[in-house]
Amino acid sequence: MINAEKQFSESELLQIETAIIQAEEQTSAEIVCAVASESGRYDRGECHFGVLVALLALILCNMLQILLDGEDVSLFEAGLPFYWQLAIVVVGYVGGIVAASFNPKLRMMLGTPDEVEEEVSRGARLVFLEEVLSSQRQGGAVLIYVSLAECRVAVMVDDLIKSALAKECTELINDVQKRVARLIKEGQLANALSAGVELIGSRLQNRVPYREDDINELSNHVVLIHPRP
Repeated sequence: MINAEKQFSESELLQIETAIIQAEEQTSAEIVCAVASESGRYDRGECHFGVLVALLALILCNMLQILLDGEDVSLFEAGLPFYWQLAIVVVGYVGGIVAASFNPKLRMMLGTPDEVEEEVSRGARLVFLEEVLSSQRQGGAVLIYVSLAECRVAVMVDDLIKSALAKECTELINDVQKRVARLIKEGQLANALSAGVELIGSRLQNRVPYREDDINELSNHVVLIHPRP
Protein backbone atom coordinates (compact mmCIF):
# COMPACT_ATOMS: atom_id res chain seq x y z
CA MET A 1 0.00 0.00 0.00
CA ILE A 2 1.26 3.47 -0.88
CA ASN A 3 2.08 5.52 2.20
CA ALA A 4 2.73 9.25 1.81
CA GLU A 5 4.45 9.35 5.19
CA LYS A 6 7.19 7.03 3.90
CA GLN A 7 7.84 8.68 0.54
CA PHE A 8 10.36 11.27 1.68
CA SER A 9 13.69 11.22 3.44
CA GLU A 10 14.50 13.92 6.00
CA SER A 11 16.75 15.66 3.49
CA GLU A 12 13.98 15.70 0.86
CA LEU A 13 11.48 17.21 3.30
CA LEU A 14 14.08 19.84 4.20
CA GLN A 15 14.62 20.54 0.50
CA ILE A 16 10.92 21.26 -0.04
CA GLU A 17 10.61 23.35 3.12
CA THR A 18 13.66 25.38 2.06
CA ALA A 19 12.06 25.97 -1.35
CA ILE A 20 8.90 27.22 0.37
CA ILE A 21 10.89 29.58 2.60
CA GLN A 22 12.81 30.98 -0.37
CA ALA A 23 9.66 31.39 -2.47
CA GLU A 24 7.87 33.18 0.36
CA GLU A 25 10.77 35.64 0.52
CA GLN A 26 9.59 36.80 -2.91
CA THR A 27 5.87 37.06 -2.18
CA SER A 28 3.57 37.66 0.75
CA ALA A 29 1.44 34.71 -0.35
CA GLU A 30 1.58 31.49 1.65
CA ILE A 31 2.50 28.27 -0.15
CA VAL A 32 1.37 24.89 1.15
CA CYS A 33 2.47 21.48 -0.15
CA ALA A 34 0.39 18.41 0.67
CA VAL A 35 0.96 14.79 -0.36
CA ALA A 36 -1.76 12.17 0.15
CA SER A 37 -1.45 8.41 -0.18
CA GLU A 38 -4.75 8.35 -2.06
CA SER A 39 -7.79 10.58 -2.47
CA GLY A 40 -10.70 8.20 -2.95
CA ARG A 41 -12.04 4.93 -1.56
CA TYR A 42 -13.39 3.77 -4.94
CA ASP A 43 -15.92 1.38 -3.44
CA ARG A 44 -17.57 0.75 -6.81
CA GLY A 45 -14.23 -0.14 -8.36
CA GLU A 46 -13.59 -2.52 -5.47
CA CYS A 47 -16.90 -4.32 -6.07
CA HIS A 48 -16.32 -4.39 -9.83
CA PHE A 49 -12.93 -5.99 -9.31
CA GLY A 50 -14.52 -8.60 -7.05
CA VAL A 51 -17.05 -9.45 -9.79
CA LEU A 52 -14.24 -9.70 -12.36
CA VAL A 53 -12.22 -12.08 -10.18
CA ALA A 54 -15.31 -14.20 -9.48
CA LEU A 55 -16.12 -14.55 -13.19
CA LEU A 56 -12.54 -15.39 -14.14
CA ALA A 57 -12.30 -17.96 -11.34
CA LEU A 58 -15.59 -19.55 -12.42
CA ILE A 59 -14.51 -19.78 -16.07
CA LEU A 60 -11.06 -21.17 -15.28
CA CYS A 61 -12.34 -23.77 -12.82
CA ASN A 62 -15.01 -24.97 -15.25
CA MET A 63 -12.51 -25.20 -18.09
CA LEU A 64 -10.16 -27.17 -15.88
CA GLN A 65 -12.95 -29.57 -14.89
CA ILE A 66 -13.96 -30.06 -18.53
CA LEU A 67 -10.35 -30.93 -19.43
CA LEU A 68 -10.18 -33.42 -16.55
CA ASP A 69 -13.46 -35.04 -17.55
CA GLY A 70 -12.28 -35.49 -21.12
CA GLU A 71 -14.66 -37.20 -23.55
CA ASP A 72 -16.31 -39.38 -20.92
CA VAL A 73 -18.89 -36.71 -20.07
CA SER A 74 -21.45 -35.16 -22.41
CA LEU A 75 -21.50 -31.44 -23.07
CA PHE A 76 -24.52 -30.91 -20.80
CA GLU A 77 -22.83 -32.72 -17.89
CA ALA A 78 -19.44 -31.04 -18.34
CA GLY A 79 -18.12 -28.61 -15.79
CA LEU A 80 -18.52 -28.28 -12.06
CA PRO A 81 -21.73 -28.95 -10.10
CA PHE A 82 -23.84 -25.88 -9.36
CA TYR A 83 -22.98 -25.74 -5.65
CA TRP A 84 -19.26 -25.72 -6.47
CA GLN A 85 -19.79 -22.95 -9.01
CA LEU A 86 -21.69 -20.93 -6.45
CA ALA A 87 -18.91 -21.42 -3.90
CA ILE A 88 -16.26 -20.33 -6.42
CA VAL A 89 -18.22 -17.18 -7.27
CA VAL A 90 -18.59 -16.23 -3.61
CA VAL A 91 -14.95 -16.95 -2.74
CA GLY A 92 -13.71 -15.17 -5.89
CA TYR A 93 -15.88 -12.12 -5.23
CA VAL A 94 -14.81 -11.79 -1.59
CA GLY A 95 -11.18 -12.49 -2.46
CA GLY A 96 -11.23 -9.84 -5.19
CA ILE A 97 -12.68 -7.26 -2.82
CA VAL A 98 -10.11 -8.05 -0.14
CA ALA A 99 -7.25 -7.83 -2.65
CA ALA A 100 -8.54 -4.52 -4.01
CA SER A 101 -8.96 -3.11 -0.50
CA PHE A 102 -5.20 -3.43 0.00
CA ASN A 103 -4.24 -2.08 -3.43
CA PRO A 104 -5.70 1.23 -4.66
CA LYS A 105 -4.46 0.51 -8.20
CA LEU A 106 -6.82 -2.48 -8.36
CA ARG A 107 -9.72 -0.36 -7.07
CA MET A 108 -9.11 2.31 -9.71
CA MET A 109 -8.53 -0.15 -12.55
CA LEU A 110 -12.23 -0.39 -13.41
CA GLY A 111 -13.02 3.23 -12.58
CA THR A 112 -13.41 6.09 -15.06
CA PRO A 113 -10.93 8.99 -15.46
CA ASP A 114 -13.71 11.39 -14.47
CA GLU A 115 -14.24 9.49 -11.21
CA VAL A 116 -10.53 9.68 -10.41
CA GLU A 117 -10.38 13.41 -11.17
CA GLU A 118 -13.45 14.00 -9.02
CA GLU A 119 -11.94 12.16 -6.05
CA VAL A 120 -8.62 14.03 -6.34
CA SER A 121 -10.43 17.37 -6.55
CA ARG A 122 -12.49 16.44 -3.48
CA GLY A 123 -9.35 15.48 -1.56
CA ALA A 124 -7.63 18.72 -2.54
CA ARG A 125 -10.64 20.78 -1.45
CA LEU A 126 -10.71 19.11 1.96
CA VAL A 127 -7.01 19.80 2.52
CA PHE A 128 -7.42 23.36 1.22
CA LEU A 129 -10.27 23.94 3.65
CA GLU A 130 -8.38 22.53 6.63
CA GLU A 131 -4.84 23.74 5.95
CA VAL A 132 -5.48 27.06 4.19
CA LEU A 133 -8.96 28.52 4.54
CA SER A 134 -9.09 27.83 8.28
CA SER A 135 -6.12 30.19 8.85
CA GLN A 136 -5.61 33.93 8.49
CA ARG A 137 -3.88 34.93 5.24
CA GLN A 138 -3.15 38.56 4.47
CA GLY A 139 -1.45 37.88 1.13
CA GLY A 140 -3.40 34.88 -0.07
CA ALA A 141 -2.33 31.25 -0.38
CA VAL A 142 -1.63 28.53 -2.92
CA LEU A 143 -1.90 24.77 -2.35
CA ILE A 144 -0.02 22.10 -4.30
CA TYR A 145 -1.76 18.80 -3.68
CA VAL A 146 -0.30 15.48 -4.89
CA SER A 147 -2.28 12.24 -4.69
CA LEU A 148 0.15 9.35 -5.05
CA ALA A 149 -2.15 6.42 -5.86
CA GLU A 150 -3.88 8.37 -8.61
CA CYS A 151 -0.66 10.03 -9.84
CA ARG A 152 -2.54 13.33 -9.99
CA VAL A 153 -1.68 16.92 -9.08
CA ALA A 154 -4.16 19.60 -8.04
CA VAL A 155 -3.37 23.27 -7.49
CA MET A 156 -5.78 25.50 -5.60
CA VAL A 157 -5.68 29.23 -4.82
CA ASP A 158 -7.79 31.38 -2.54
CA ASP A 159 -9.79 34.46 -3.53
CA LEU A 160 -6.95 36.86 -2.73
CA ILE A 161 -4.69 35.19 -5.29
CA LYS A 162 -7.51 34.97 -7.84
CA SER A 163 -8.13 38.69 -7.47
CA ALA A 164 -4.44 39.57 -7.76
CA LEU A 165 -3.79 37.41 -10.84
CA ALA A 166 -7.14 37.83 -12.59
CA LYS A 167 -6.95 36.07 -15.98
CA GLU A 168 -3.43 34.79 -15.29
CA CYS A 169 -4.67 32.61 -12.43
CA THR A 170 -5.72 29.71 -14.66
CA GLU A 171 -2.39 29.91 -16.48
CA LEU A 172 -0.48 29.69 -13.18
CA ILE A 173 -2.50 26.69 -12.02
CA ASN A 174 -2.00 24.84 -15.31
CA ASP A 175 1.73 25.60 -15.49
CA VAL A 176 2.37 24.43 -11.92
CA GLN A 177 0.32 21.25 -12.46
CA LYS A 178 2.23 20.40 -15.64
CA ARG A 179 5.66 21.01 -14.13
CA VAL A 180 4.96 19.02 -10.96
CA ALA A 181 3.26 16.16 -12.85
CA ARG A 182 6.11 15.88 -15.36
CA LEU A 183 8.78 15.57 -12.67
CA ILE A 184 6.69 13.08 -10.68
CA LYS A 185 6.46 10.84 -13.76
CA GLU A 186 10.26 10.97 -13.88
CA GLY A 187 10.38 9.72 -10.28
CA GLN A 188 11.41 13.04 -8.77
CA LEU A 189 8.71 13.68 -6.18
CA ALA A 190 10.72 16.02 -3.94
CA ASN A 191 12.14 17.91 -6.92
CA ALA A 192 8.65 18.15 -8.41
CA LEU A 193 7.23 19.90 -5.34
CA SER A 194 10.28 22.16 -5.06
CA ALA A 195 9.98 23.14 -8.71
CA GLY A 196 6.27 23.88 -8.33
CA VAL A 197 6.93 26.05 -5.29
CA GLU A 198 9.69 27.95 -7.10
CA LEU A 199 7.40 28.61 -10.06
CA ILE A 200 4.67 29.96 -7.79
CA GLY A 201 7.14 32.28 -6.06
CA SER A 202 8.45 33.69 -9.32
CA ARG A 203 4.97 34.22 -10.79
CA LEU A 204 3.60 35.93 -7.67
CA GLN A 205 6.68 38.09 -7.05
CA ASN A 206 5.24 41.08 -8.93
CA ARG A 207 1.50 40.54 -8.44
CA VAL A 208 1.64 39.66 -4.74
CA PRO A 209 4.98 41.19 -3.68
CA TYR A 210 6.69 40.53 -0.39
CA ARG A 211 5.93 43.08 2.34
CA GLU A 212 8.35 44.10 5.03
CA ASP A 213 5.70 43.48 7.69
CA ASP A 214 4.88 40.06 6.29
CA ILE A 215 4.71 37.19 8.78
CA ASN A 216 4.76 33.45 8.14
CA GLU A 217 1.11 32.61 8.72
CA LEU A 218 1.10 28.97 7.58
CA SER A 219 3.58 26.21 8.37
CA ASN A 220 6.28 25.46 5.81
CA HIS A 221 6.21 21.74 6.63
CA VAL A 222 4.98 19.36 3.96
CA VAL A 223 1.55 18.03 4.92
CA LEU A 224 1.63 14.23 4.66
CA ILE A 225 -1.75 12.49 4.63
CA HIS A 226 -2.31 8.76 5.09
CA PRO A 227 -4.43 6.98 4.15
CA ARG A 228 -6.54 9.77 2.58
CA PRO A 229 -8.01 13.18 3.46
